[in-house]
Amino acid sequence: CALEEYVRSQYPNQPTRFGKLLLRLPALRMVSSSVIEQLFFVRLVGKTPIETLIRDMLLSGSSFNWPYMSIQ
Repeated sequence: CALEEYVRSQYPNQPTRFGKLLLRLPALRMVSSSVIEQLFFVRLVGKTPIETLIRDMLLSGSSFNWPYMSIQ
């Protein structure tokens, strides 16, 4: 597993770290998609729902001039 290799190489003094990460997976699955959007995408797309962003990306083809993409 790539994650296991990464964790073991980056944190060699924490042999139980990978196991602890695996034990967190069930709790992470319970996090709603709206919370994930808030955490990772709010700075990029503001309050635009991620579904709208994906739809517009697919419909626009190669055009990258989306109205809700603000330059900061």
